[in-house]
Amino acid sequence: MSEATSDTPPEAPVTQEAERGVALLEGRLHVSVIALWTLQMFAPLAALWIASSAERLVAVGGVAIALISSWVRWTRFSWRIDADQLVIERGLFQRTRRVIPLERIQAVQTVRKVRHRVFGVVGLRIETVGGSETEGQLDALLPRTATAVQRLLLREPEAEPAPFAEIAGTVLARCTPRMLFVAGLTGGRVGVAAALLAGAQEFAGERLMNAIMSAPERFGVTVLVVLVLLGVAAAFALSVVATAVTYWNFTVTRDGDLIRLHRGLLDERRDTVPLARIQALTVEENFVRRALGLAAIKMVVAGRAGEDEAVTSTLLPIAPRDRAFELAGVVLGREGLERIPLQPMPPAAQTRRIWRAVAVVVVATAGTLVLLDPPLGLLGLLTAGVALPAAFGAYSALGWRRDADLVLARDGVFVRRTSVTPVQAPQSVRVTSSPFQRRRDLATLRLELARTSRARDPRLIDVTAADAERLQRTLADLAVAKLRDSPAGT
Repeated sequence: MSEATSDTPPEAPVTQEAERGVALLEGRLHVSVIALWTLQMFAPLAALWIASSAERLVAVGGVAIALISSWVRWTRFSWRIDADQLVIERGLFQRTRRVIPLERIQAVQTVRKVRHRVFGVVGLRIETVGGSETEGQLDALLPRTATAVQRLLLREPEAEPAPFAEIAGTVLARCTPRMLFVAGLTGGRVGVAAALLAGAQEFAGERLMNAIMSAPERFGVTVLVVLVLLGVAAAFALSVVATAVTYWNFTVTRDGDLIRLHRGLLDERRDTVPLARIQALTVEENFVRRALGLAAIKMVVAGRAGEDEAVTSTLLPIAPRDRAFELAGVVLGREGLERIPLQPMPPAAQTRRIWRAVAVVVVATAGTLVLLDPPLGLLGLLTAGVALPAAFGAYSALGWRRDADLVLARDGVFVRRTSVTPVQAPQSVRVTSSPFQRRRDLATLRLELARTSRARDPRLIDVTAADAERLQRTLADLAVAKLRDSPAGT
C-alpha cells in the first residue's frame, strides 16, 4: 500500500544537536486521524442508529457531529520535539500543553491496527516513569515520520528509516504458531471463562441465572454435563485463538542498547524499550508449564500503563524453561543465569507453612462437622491431602541469592515466579516482619520498583531477619554509590 500524504515534517535534516526551545521535529497528526477518531465512536453511533425510531436523521446528525468534532480536534492538535522534551498541545476551548522530558520516557510503542493499515499510517504511544496511563499518544503518523519521532525520543543514532514490516536488530527469540498454540492451551482458563460469564450475565441479567439454575430440571443431568464440557472446550478454543491473534509472529530483537518486540495479527504492535529502563524480569511457570518444562518471561518497565499492560509487559509468551532463562540472561547481561543456585529459606519457613495447612484442615473439618453428621462430618479431613503437599511445595519453591549485581528471588506453588532484579533498580528496599515471623526470626524483604500498580514487586519471603537487614544495607549502600558516581548526582 502506498503511503498517504505527508505529516508536514521539517524539510531540514534532523540532527540531535539543538538548543532548548528549537524544534528538532514538529507537525500535526496525519489528516486520516479524523476518520480514525470517528471510527472509535462507531459503537455509540451504531446504537444511536438502531435506537432511533424516526427516520435515520438523528443518527446521520450524530455521524456529522462526530466528524466535525474530530476535524476540530485535529486542527487544534500539534506536537513538537525539542532537544530535551516532547511537547503536545491540544484542545479548543480549554487548551492543554503537556511537556514530557525525554529522560523520563521509558518505552515507545508503535501500533498499526487494521484501520491504520487502510490509511497507511501508524500510531505511537509514549510511556514515562510512574505513569498510570499513556502519557503521550500520537494516533496517526506516516511510518517514516513515526520512525524519526521514535529515534529522537529514545535518542537512537541516526539511521535510514526502515519499513514497518522489517525487523531491525539481532533476533533473540521468536514464537512459532505451534508454540503459541501450546501457550493458549497451557495459559489461564479461569480468566477467559469468567470474562465470558460476566459478559453474558451483564447482557442477559437475571434471566441467565434463572436459566442456569433450572437447567438440570429442564434438560437432565446428562445434557447439562455435555453443555458444561462444551463450554470448557469453547473456553480453551477461545484462549488459543486469542493467544495466537495477540502474540502472532512474536519476535524479540536486540538493536544496540534497545530491545524491540514485534507482535500481533490484526493489531500489529512494536515496542521499543531501552535495556537500561528494564527494572526487573520474572520467569513464570504455572504447574502445567512446569511439568512440560516451559516458562514465560514478564518484564517490569517503569511507566507501563494502559488496558493492555499485561500484554506489553510480556518479554516472551512461552519457551522452553532453559531458553527463557537464557533470554533473561542476555537481556540483563548475565550469562548462565539458569545455573545460579538459590539459597533455600530456613526450616522455620517450612514450619510456618505446615501450621497454615493444619489451620486450613481444622477450619474445613469444623465446617463439615457443623453441616454434616459424623462420619460424613469428617470429610473435611480430606483437605489435608491438598493442604499439606501444597505447604511442602510452597516451601520448596522459596529461594533467593544475591549474585554480583543481580538479586534473584523465587516463590509460588501453583505459579512459580523467579524474579531477577539488577541491584541498582529498586527505588527503595523495605523489610517487614509480622508477629508470627518475629517469633521465628524471619522477615520479608521487598524490592520496591518504579512501576505501575499492576506490576508485582520482587520479594524475598521468610528470609532470616539477619539476611534481610544485611541485604537491605548492601543495596542501600550500592544505591548511594551509584548516585555519587552519576553525573547528575549531587
